[in-house]
Amino acid sequence: MAATNTKRRRRTAAGGSKDPSPRVPAEFAPGSLQSELSAIGGSVPPEEWAGVPVDYFSNLDHYLRGAPKKK
Repeated sequence: MAATNTKRRRRTAAGGSKDPSPRVPAEFAPGSLQSELSAIGGSVPPEEWAGVPVDYFSNLDHYLRGAPKKK
């Protein structure tokens, strides 16, 4: 069995970037996830929603990865 020569990389406090400034966490407006997702869905025009297959959510793996469709 051959030995491999691997080096471990050190991560800096800023997540690997050479920028010395710390990361600032993202701030989200208060509210439930449901209300946020409803707002995003409401911003999509109706003609775009018409193009989404009726069985999209039940067959998500099919549409994303080509798995066989569920009945």
